[in-house]
Amino acid sequence: MYQKRASILVMAILVWFAFSTQTMAEESITKQENEKYSKVTSKIFMIVADGLQDETLQKTSAPNINGLATTGIRASKVISVFPDTRQAAVASILTGMLPDKHKFIQAGDILEGKSIQAFMEEKQINTCFYGAEGDIKHLLAEGGHNCIGPFDSKDELVIDNLLNEWTEEQSYMNIILLPELRESYKKYGVNSNEYKMAVTKTDAQIGRLLKKLHDENIYDSSMIVLCGTLGAPPLIMKGLPFKSGGTIPPISICDVTPTIAYLNGVKLDKNDGLVLWNAFNETTGQSGEYMLQERIKDLSQANTHLQEEMTRLQEEKLRVKSEQEIVAREKEDIQEQIAERDQKIESLKNRIDMYHIFALIIIGAVGVGYLVLYKLLKKRFLMF
Repeated sequence: MYQKRASILVMAILVWFAFSTQTMAEESITKQENEKYSKVTSKIFMIVADGLQDETLQKTSAPNINGLATTGIRASKVISVFPDTRQAAVASILTGMLPDKHKFIQAGDILEGKSIQAFMEEKQINTCFYGAEGDIKHLLAEGGHNCIGPFDSKDELVIDNLLNEWTEEQSYMNIILLPELRESYKKYGVNSNEYKMAVTKTDAQIGRLLKKLHDENIYDSSMIVLCGTLGAPPLIMKGLPFKSGGTIPPISICDVTPTIAYLNGVKLDKNDGLVLWNAFNETTGQSGEYMLQERIKDLSQANTHLQEEMTRLQEEKLRVKSEQEIVAREKEDIQEQIAERDQKIESLKNRIDMYHIFALIIIGAVGVGYLVLYKLLKKRFLMF
């Protein structure tokens, strides 16, 4: 009897212990998740390294940029835009639109659309732009703190100005354009030692910014997006919303702004880029499956748009071909008319030549007759 009661008591204790352990574990996991996602992004740094090439980062000393990639996530391939002028590429990154839509391609062009900075300012989010020179100044948003430099197309001066204004202008979103690599890339090529040395110099300047973030103890809570502009640029994203130490499939430089806009509750008017759902960490209410479905939906819509655009281009191609055939026929008709006109002109020339010859013959005959008559009259009346 006592043994039976003891056995029941032991079993009850074991069951209670098992449920208690499970409950504590669930509470611990929930607490960790809440702690993980209760943090918020303190600052956003959108670094555009004009001319930076992804393949060179693997071949030269770039510890700061590669360190960002280790702690964050990078794209396996990034598609740039055409034409790849500085104006066009930077505008595409900041607007999420292709050049044929934003129209900001070369000197004198006017931006059609708004940059992420402008959208942020409309939501009363403090922004700052460092490194805007020349026509790039047309991308600056009204209301934002736009650093005036001087920059002299030097990465070091851009970072100098940023660090000098740090205590006064600690904006939530900071756009940083580093201009120096493009010239080296164009002049020496991606595999040259000169370009690799230039990449190391740019990496050192980015390191100065990262050191400041560490010193201010906000590196972990800062969102840092680093991308290039032309050729085969990199895209590296580090921050609380992003996965760590992974690689996502190929993307476009137009995808940068839609992603940042989504994370900040900003709705873009029109854009060609997509939200990079597959770069995000899972959160409560947003599982990996949900984000994958969103990514697939966006890609499906983009593919549909692409198919429609291809159909439109095919129709345009057929229309152009038809117009070319019409122009070719009109050209043949015009050539035939020209040939007929040339024949008429040649016939008229020949007739005019004949008239000239006939006139000369008449004039010659009259002259000869005049001389004969003169001699006859002279002989008759003068008798010598």
